[in-house]
Amino acid sequence: MKTFLIVVVVSTIFAQTPERAVSQVFPVDLEDLTKYKDKWLDPESMDGYNGAVYDIEEGEIVFKGHLRSGQLHGRYEEYHSRGFERGSYQEGKREGTFEVYSVKGKLSEKGIYQNGVRNGLYFAYHDNMRVWIKTEYAKGSWEGPYESFDATGNLISRGHYKANFQCGSWTQKGKVVEYPPCE
Repeated sequence: MKTFLIVVVVSTIFAQTPERAVSQVFPVDLEDLTKYKDKWLDPESMDGYNGAVYDIEEGEIVFKGHLRSGQLHGRYEEYHSRGFERGSYQEGKREGTFEVYSVKGKLSEKGIYQNGVRNGLYFAYHDNMRVWIKTEYAKGSWEGPYESFDATGNLISRGHYKANFQCGSWTQKGKVVEYPPCE
């Protein structure tokens, strides 16, 4: 079973990054590397590992990506019981756009990471692909305008967030609700 999984990982990596894949015979299981602080090291040389990697839990691939100088760098896919996330790392931190997909393969979230935290526009979607939540993140917290919609596109709520807290006047299910002012 593990051999089959390695073949799947290798073929996926060849399809995504052929210039890197040609220089490497097989991706390496993170379990076979030595973890020291925030880096994965080659256990023989103790240098930061460079190349394609994957991680397996209970016989299932839960992560695939690349390391550069022992840190995650480049495209990744992370799998969990609700689906999977796809994005990029830069020098060990998530960076740039990301997308989260449901088990059925439908886009359920998308947004932006900067320096390892969510920052910028964020969208969440209903199963029918209509927008459920539209908001913004600032340094990992909901910050700024917020709107949520039901599965048919009707507005449920609209207002502002400041550091993950509702503030100011909100419209919720057609009623105006007041929260502490946004400062």
